[in-house]
Amino acid sequence: MDQFTDLPKDLPIPADDGAGDHLLGKALPAIALASTDGQWVDLSAIAGYVVLYCYPMTGRPGLPLPPGWDAIPGARGCTP
Repeated sequence: MDQFTDLPKDLPIPADDGAGDHLLGKALPAIALASTDGQWVDLSAIAGYVVLYCYPMTGRPGLPLPPGWDAIPGARGCTP
């Protein structure tokens, strides 16, 4: 790969299994999450649409990744 936007040729294409279809239009519960600036944010208090992006984990120095972690599409490179 010459560019960071180039994807490996053997990268599996994710399939939408419809498991999240029931979430469309649902309201978020009132829950405070820590933000990167040290403040707390209640996503349910934000008007309009909110995109919440969560990272599973990259691992910790000196500890092995869980078995099969690299087999999960997109798992490598994520943060805890």
